[in-house]
Amino acid sequence: MTRKCPICKRLTDSDRDADFPFCSERCRLIDLGAWSAEKYVVSDPVFDEDGLAEIERQTTDTNNPDDLVN
Repeated sequence: MTRKCPICKRLTDSDRDADFPFCSERCRLIDLGAWSAEKYVVSDPVFDEDGLAEIERQTTDTNNPDDLVN
């Protein structure tokens, strides 16, 4: 698979480059540093907070020890 390196835009090949999708270890480390410095952010929440709260409520309801029958 051929792609452009996300850092320097050189062509990279998944069969040839060990650091794919980066062209080199240098570009891979630059990207890692950008993540560590919080230069990249996820703009939208991964989970819908209302949906997550509903799932948590359902899990709590099904794990209620008072619901267990002896």
